[in-house]
Formats: sequence, C-alpha cells, structure tokens
Amino acid sequence: MQDNWKQNFRILWFGNFITDMGNAMTLPFIVLFIDTLDTFNKVELNLLGAAAFSLTYLSKAIVSPLWGRLADLKGRKLMCLRASGVMTLTILTVGLSPNVWFLLFFRILQGAFSGYINNANALMSVSAPKKIQGHVMSKLVTGSISGSLLGPLIGGFLATWFGYRGAFFVTSFLMAIVFFTTWLGVKEEFTPITRQELQPALPLMKKIGWPFFIALFGTILAVKATTNAITPMLSLLVREMDSGGHNTVIMTGVIAAAPGFATIIFAGLVGALIDRLGALKSMIIFLTSAIICLVLTSLVQNIWQLIVFRFLLGISDAALIPSAQILTVRNVPKSIFGRVFSYNQSAHAFGNFLGPMLAAWIAIGFGYKSIFLFSACLELLALGAWLYYLKRQKKKQA
Repeated sequence: MQDNWKQNFRILWFGNFITDMGNAMTLPFIVLFIDTLDTFNKVELNLLGAAAFSLTYLSKAIVSPLWGRLADLKGRKLMCLRASGVMTLTILTVGLSPNVWFLLFFRILQGAFSGYINNANALMSVSAPKKIQGHVMSKLVTGSISGSLLGPLIGGFLATWFGYRGAFFVTSFLMAIVFFTTWLGVKEEFTPITRQELQPALPLMKKIGWPFFIALFGTILAVKATTNAITPMLSLLVREMDSGGHNTVIMTGVIAAAPGFATIIFAGLVGALIDRLGALKSMIIFLTSAIICLVLTSLVQNIWQLIVFRFLLGISDAALIPSAQILTVRNVPKSIFGRVFSYNQSAHAFGNFLGPMLAAWIAIGFGYKSIFLFSACLELLALGAWLYYLKRQKKKQA
C-alpha cells in the first residue's frame, strides 16, 4: 500500500476536486434554473431553492452511516465508485428536469448515493505513511476547496453561454471521468470481513469521549451550514443589492467563489500555523475569527463589501476543515474509520440541509443579511463545544 499512496492521492485529489467543483458549478444558480421551470412568487422561489439544495443533503445525512458500515466491510474504493457512478446519472437527469418536482426527486436520489469525498478521505487516511498522515490529509482537503473555488466561476460562464441545463450536463460528464479514473487508478489493499467480525463503533467512540465527537460533528455541521446557508439565495441577494446591475449571474459566481479563493491563497500559511499551534488551538482561534467576520458581513451595504467579507471568511475555512480532519485522523482507530468518516459526512450533510432551510425562513422574515447572524450563532455553539472539551482535557491532565 505504501507504494500506491502517491498515485491514490493524485486520483482522489482529482476526484474531490471535480466533485466539489461540480456542486459549485450548479448550486449557486439552481434557484434561477427553478425560476425557468414555472412561474413562482418570491416566497415560493426561496423555499423551492432551499429545498432543492437541502433535500439532497438530508438524504445524504440519513443514508451515510449505512454506506460507512459497508465501507468498513467491503472497502472504501467500492464506495467511491458507487458515489461517482450514480451521481453521473442523477446529475444528468436533474439537468433534463421538465418541472421542479422531477428536479427535487433526483436531487434527493443524488444525495442518497453521494459520498465520494468522505470515502476518499478515509481511504487516504489508511494508505498514507503514518509520519506524514496529517500533512497528506491537509493537502487532500485542497482538492475540494479548489473545486469550490473554480466551480462558481465556471458555472457562471456556462449558465450565461449555454443555459442552466448546460452546467448540469458538463458536471455529469466530469463525474463519469472521476468514476473511470478511480476504477482504473486507485489501489486499495483491503480484506473484506464478515458482519460478525465488524468491531462495534459506539464502545470505541465512548472510550474516546462523547464531548470530542459532539464538538467535532457540531463544528462540521456549523461550518457547512455557515458556508451554504446563503448559497441557494445568493443570486437573489445580489439582485437585491444591485438591482440595476446587468451581470447578476457572473457577480454571484464571483461572490460564491470568494471564500474558496481565500482558502487556496492562505492554505499554506494557515497549515503552518496549525502545525505550530496544534489543530485544537487553531480550531478555537479560527472559529472566533469566523464569528466576528459573519457579524460584520451582516452589516454590508454593497456588493464589494460582501465580496471582501466572504473572502475573509474563507481564511477561517482554510483552518477549520483541515483542523477537523487532523483531529479525526489522530483520535479515531482505523477499525472504525469508515463509520466515523461517514458520521462526519452526515454532520456535513445536516449542515448543508439545516443551513439553507432555516436561512430561507429567516430571509422571509428578516431579510437576506440576517442569515449571516444566524450563521454566527451556529459557529458560536461550535466554539462553546470545543471550549468545554478543552476544559475537560485540562481536568484529566491535572
């Protein structure tokens, strides 16, 4: 396995890149796509846009633990193939949707069979050399982030030139490439086990301590809810703030890409800071900075201020996601990696579900900018969970 880890890394990095790029190419504009399928008022458009985004992640959150158990039984490569293969078909059918109900159905189906990224992370965590495991996992995260950066920009141009359906067709084609490169190039040394041999996850998790997992899952949920709460309605916020503008789609793409762009630029600097301070301290510092940034974002008065604060939020994201990955790798036994990473994915998915759905109702009652205050409250809860965990650790050491 040591001879294969570099090739695995390159292919899985590419798979993570395409998976998140494909999502980012389509999701910021899905509400505008829905608007072309029928006549909707503002409230209906807000709710349907949030539903199209969130129902995918709700089904993912529910199903992920089942796939995680199967990963521990049969291996992670098979799970990567399952996710990329089915997503190729479901994304294509979403692009062919004749009405919003057809679209919602296949968005739900897409979520139920997704999970490429968390299985790629689990596979790399056991194939990378132990002495550079944290470094490799941190670098793997940049694949997803790079995809999130380029996706909105590419999607904006595709939607402008070829229409909204074209972005889905291109994404489907790219996921097919991920399927074949993973199938042909990824090597996994895994011996299937029986269900009777599968080690229970809960006793080991209890031994590690529930405060750790509450803080870990809570942070992943909060970060993803924060990142995506505004996403389904971002184009509507841009249109509201710049009603006379003629480039709503392109400006939406720029704003959606700003956090990922910041993450890529500062990933090396922030990674060095994590190595020096430790993942736990970095988590606390950058959760605090994210909360401050979100509060300030709720006060913006124009498009350029929104771009600046979304960019600054991306610097915090550059630390929070790798810190969560490193804390997982260093605290979780390999025998339950598949399930714990699937629980991470469930938390990730619940954040993507909860954020946009609650944000839609908040936007209806208090306006789009209030969504950023809601996001700040979520990250404040995550910060509190880590401070509690840190306090318990200090008591144990005393």
